[in-house]
Amino acid sequence: MEGKTHIVGGIAAGALYLKTVGTVQPEVLFFTSCIAGALLPDICSPTSTIGRMIPLLDRLVSKTFGHRTITHSLFMLILTFMVFRLTHLPEAIELGIWIGMASHLVLDAITVKGIQFLWPLKIRVGIPVGIKTGGTLEKGILSLLTVYIAYVGYQIYLN
Repeated sequence: MEGKTHIVGGIAAGALYLKTVGTVQPEVLFFTSCIAGALLPDICSPTSTIGRMIPLLDRLVSKTFGHRTITHSLFMLILTFMVFRLTHLPEAIELGIWIGMASHLVLDAITVKGIQFLWPLKIRVGIPVGIKTGGTLEKGILSLLTVYIAYVGYQIYLN
């Protein structure tokens, strides 16, 4: 998936959390963290949105592990959770980054390439007929996620 789809996916996942579980304060920090978390797994790609922001780290991770391996895995979700338990960051940051990362993995798992969710096992996890990155189906998903965000935003803030 493209960066813009991951950004909107992270916001949508955050909105889903607020709608189903409850509030996180401050919400602006929560949603900013959802966006950061949604971009973070692509630090393994020099051409990604976050890869272009942190050019040395992206190349190091890419050369060491490759694309859609460790950064797109259950191992990384668990490691991130454990690091957050040690650092005691505000809940809005911890939860937002973790939700954003999880949304990224879900979105990339439905692409043609899938992800190595069980890294270091080289098994790719995805759906049999994946979505082409940047293709028409991705644009449709982006549109649906945008409509969902508007719907939840209306229900939470204007209803």
